[in-house]
Amino acid sequence: WLKTGGIRFPPVEDIWPGHDARSPQHSTMGNTCCTPGAEDAEANGMASGAGGAAKQQNNSISKTAETRSVPAKAVPAGAAPQPRSPAGGSSAVGGLDFQMVLLDVDQAEQLAYGTAFAAFGSGAESGSVQLDCQPLRDFVAANSACPYEELDVELLRRVGQDGEMKITLAAFIQMLRDNAVAEGKVLERFLGLSTNGETIDSQECRSGLLMFKDELGGPDSVGEGRWEQVFDVAMSDAGAVVSMEAWTVYCKTVARIARVVHVAKA
Repeated sequence: WLKTGGIRFPPVEDIWPGHDARSPQHSTMGNTCCTPGAEDAEANGMASGAGGAAKQQNNSISKTAETRSVPAKAVPAGAAPQPRSPAGGSSAVGGLDFQMVLLDVDQAEQLAYGTAFAAFGSGAESGSVQLDCQPLRDFVAANSACPYEELDVELLRRVGQDGEMKITLAAFIQMLRDNAVAEGKVLERFLGLSTNGETIDSQECRSGLLMFKDELGGPDSVGEGRWEQVFDVAMSDAGAVVSMEAWTVYCKTVARIARVVHVAKA
């Protein structure tokens, strides 16, 4: 008999015949007939009941979110797009680029010089400005071979027949074309290249244009890598020999292309 708190209990064997209280089955009964308790489940990394299932689901979602790639940073609404490379021509006047100038220098001049003319101030919106318009005079002096001291005479030659002392857009563009080069320098360079004073070899002409470009003045907006393309366009109709007249045309074409490329930032 067992005595606990003054009360005597019979041996377990008497209550449950054939049952040994010291048997392994008795000592491990909790593991064989009951589900794990909360502490056992937590120790073994197991979830119990609906709360455990929710916890496992939340952990799964959290881990999935962590493995996803970070999305690209959103561009704020109304933000300006990133500018392109200079090779894209985004800063060129009216969208002009170098290839467009080579294909049609006349049209390129209309666009580039027309844009400049529109900024000359009063009267420009109607297609003509006064001869004393300072922006006009400064532009011609900076972008042509006309000496500043001869500018008044050159402008007077372009005045229309209506008697008004104004110069139109068309006259302005033609003045820049006519004064793309100084004819005295063109003739001087030709005589330095020619052995007979009348013609030069085609290859000598090309070499002469390469030297002549340095006499245009101003920055070299064409750039070393593009001059050969300019010469190809200028001499597209050249034969084995080049006359003085053809040389003059080639020099003017090279100068016109170089000047409009500079103005248009092409």
